[in-house]
Amino acid sequence: MPTTPSWVDGLIDTGRVIYSQTGEEGVIDAILKAIGTESRYLVDIGAGDGKTLSNTRFLLEQGWHGARFDVAYAADVHQHRITAENVCDVLAKYNVPGEFDLLSLDIDGVDWYVLRAILGSYAPRVIVCEVNNAKPASPPLAVQYDPEMVFHDTEYFGATVSAYEMLCKAFGYTLVYVRHFNAFFVRAELAPPDTEYIDEFQQSSIWPPDPRPWVPITPVDCCRRNGQ
Repeated sequence: MPTTPSWVDGLIDTGRVIYSQTGEEGVIDAILKAIGTESRYLVDIGAGDGKTLSNTRFLLEQGWHGARFDVAYAADVHQHRITAENVCDVLAKYNVPGEFDLLSLDIDGVDWYVLRAILGSYAPRVIVCEVNNAKPASPPLAVQYDPEMVFHDTEYFGATVSAYEMLCKAFGYTLVYVRHFNAFFVRAELAPPDTEYIDEFQQSSIWPPDPRPWVPITPVDCCRRNGQ
């Protein structure tokens, strides 16, 4: 069995809260130190007010630049309802480059489909996305696609860890760490060979059940480019 690479193994306990919810900044910082940066450009979809529970504010304060989006208006955050159909057009509108250093995605809804659309046209070096922590990590499941979906504080949001892992692998990414309810991916060529991701996923029982159907994700689904 391959040995966990040292820098990936070292991601344990790197969490550090500055603005983020559970220390995502520390993990992002550790990954970027391991693989280096190129553009210091970021995209944050689901940025909220741009500061509270932010995964990216700390980077902007270090001189990074980029584009941040949320359904609600906030200073330094562009107001858009992001869907699988419009995300690439929105990113193009703000001149997001085809390759950039960091994508943070957390919209409490059709995140999996939005990420699939992004990866069809863009190639971030690092991806951090919220995973569904009401469901077990497997099997691969996602919410049913609805561009108007609104989070109702139930178990029905996003997708499971294995659904994201399947999708990102199809686009050339390696899962390196699952911390609580966030998954961290890097471009496969930037990850050590035979990487075994660090698994600190924590399933939560706080979310009430929801009757809406879940969609089993297959490799074929990962190759599609729209929300259907």
